[in-house]
Amino acid sequence: MNYTREQYETLYYLNKLLPRLKTLKNFERDLILAAKKIKEDLVPDLKKTDIFGDCPEKQKILSEIGQVLAKYGKGYQKIPPTVSQKNVSYLVRTFRLNSGESSIVYFLSAMQNNTLLKGCLQKFDADLESEEDTLTTIAGYPRGMGNSILNAEAPLMQLGILFRTRYRMNFQLSDWAHGFIHTLHRNDAARHKALVGAALSSKDGLTAKDFAYVEAASLAMRLMKQAKHGKGFNILLYGTPGTGKSSFAHVLAQSAKLHLYPVGVCNNGEDERNYRLQRLYRRQFLLKKVKNCCLLFDEGEDVFSSSQTRASKIEINNLLENNEVPVIWTTNKIHRMDPAYIRRFTLAVCFDKPPVEVRQKIWNKYLSVNKIACTKDDTFALAKKYEVPPSMIARAAQAARMAKGGLDTVKDHLSFMTQALNGGCKQPEEKETNLKFYPALIHADMDLQVLTAQLTSLGRLNFSLCLYGASGTGKSAYARYLADKLGLDLLHRRASDLISCYVGETEQNIAKAFAQAKDNKSMLIFDEADSFLRDRSTATRSWEVSSVNEMLTWMESHPYPFICTTNLMESLDPASLRRFSFKVKYDFLTKQQVKDAFAYFFGIKITLPETAGLDKLTPGDFMLVKNKAEILGKSTQCSAIKEMLETEQKLKHSAYGNGIGFRVN
Repeated sequence: MNYTREQYETLYYLNKLLPRLKTLKNFERDLILAAKKIKEDLVPDLKKTDIFGDCPEKQKILSEIGQVLAKYGKGYQKIPPTVSQKNVSYLVRTFRLNSGESSIVYFLSAMQNNTLLKGCLQKFDADLESEEDTLTTIAGYPRGMGNSILNAEAPLMQLGILFRTRYRMNFQLSDWAHGFIHTLHRNDAARHKALVGAALSSKDGLTAKDFAYVEAASLAMRLMKQAKHGKGFNILLYGTPGTGKSSFAHVLAQSAKLHLYPVGVCNNGEDERNYRLQRLYRRQFLLKKVKNCCLLFDEGEDVFSSSQTRASKIEINNLLENNEVPVIWTTNKIHRMDPAYIRRFTLAVCFDKPPVEVRQKIWNKYLSVNKIACTKDDTFALAKKYEVPPSMIARAAQAARMAKGGLDTVKDHLSFMTQALNGGCKQPEEKETNLKFYPALIHADMDLQVLTAQLTSLGRLNFSLCLYGASGTGKSAYARYLADKLGLDLLHRRASDLISCYVGETEQNIAKAFAQAKDNKSMLIFDEADSFLRDRSTATRSWEVSSVNEMLTWMESHPYPFICTTNLMESLDPASLRRFSFKVKYDFLTKQQVKDAFAYFFGIKITLPETAGLDKLTPGDFMLVKNKAEILGKSTQCSAIKEMLETEQKLKHSAYGNGIGFRVN
């Protein structure tokens, strides 16, 4: 009897599944229904016999069905393979699948093509074809032994050829395997290219010189040249997003003359949880015999710190110790990585926002490439104002060129993008004022002008200041003034920039601020220092202690100026006070200073007796009243200004009169 390929294939798999089918409750009835679906005359006189009753010929008919399945099922193996079967054969050879594993892949591939086979099996059970016991039978394993071939560490699952469906936890071919099997490939070379993909090429044109500011860059490139000489070579690039980690990965590969292949993202609709880890295993398998290649695993937190990965810690450790193809990993969240993983890397390289000199070079490069007119002063001003990564500079310049704009378009683009990165909120900008810092309006317990002159003449930079006292007295303003006199950039951090709700992240932010100030040779100023230098004896949370410990450690060894400001001096940890070179108390303006402030802010001359009652004022109060008076058109009316200043005094807490330690409600 002649059958079509589809019928032969159906007979073949029904025959292989007989041991599994015989365990089903309605096997006899369903087997006959399946046989009728193949062909009405599969068994002689099938139509004329009541096979659903208790006729004496029933067992004979069932026996004949079994014989037909066995006879014609064997004929299926002699039929020339289809395109899909050739692709399955390539997968089997490439990934070295054993006979049981290959049988499962062939079967699931047939199930997706052969509607007759699928329809027959659905006569028994809707999901029979993807159940573990069914696949175990196909593989030739005893019932109940499926875990040995279908567990997470076995090749079919580890390589992502199969995945468990969420419904009833059955098995299916993954999207990538299905796509590969059912695509026409010319030959094995085309199949290999389809599995591996194309090597990455660098599009930003950055070179090793552009990363000279990265401390470990040189060592990383020297190590990369020896990457193919053993197992377990992994380099970790970590830091904030957009700092050039992926670009440096290209530079690393190029320095060692290696082709860089990506471990890509999940295909649409592919929902297996370990999809990227499986891709890494596949590319390791495919490229380990290919010369001069390495892998890029961007956003390594998908494996190291993601709840989406089912891999065990032991599996990840083994992966890092035994990979045969070098891997460059990047992550934005190293603080969430287990130290056991970090210790297994060949090298970890920290990336931060580049210093102003490097940013200026990057600005020059991208503005020049995009033919946007600028001067050295322009690029220096841009570099100082925008502490953004190279990727944002490149896109801003490209956007300006596309929009046929100039530097104003570049600035607009950066403003819009930083707003988006800040959750839709615009970054606060410091108000520009024509008023310069006026040291004579500082009322402190030491002469800061003398201190400034002494520090400037000595050229010493390893000092620290704690400036404490009333709000608005000019503590932060003096820090900026001092940085300018010393010719240093100022790195300004507020409590909100440092304190995080995540465990360990506050300490990371503190360390990062000190490290950035050191790398950029900047003066570091922390406002609201009482928020993270609070007395440890009053701490109620572990992070309040650990953040103080982190600060104290850095304060001991930081080689550049470091300034803290606070309104709550009595809250600071005593150990921190011993580490400040100078502790300077700020107070309200004296009568003479109030008189000078009228002249400085309003151009109004008053006498000392006229300052009576104005004893709790600060330069900040004068700035506020100046703005208010200008709006009301009263900036030249002495009586109105004095009344406004008195109002500001009344709003202050009575504790202000005690000097320091006042609180703002």
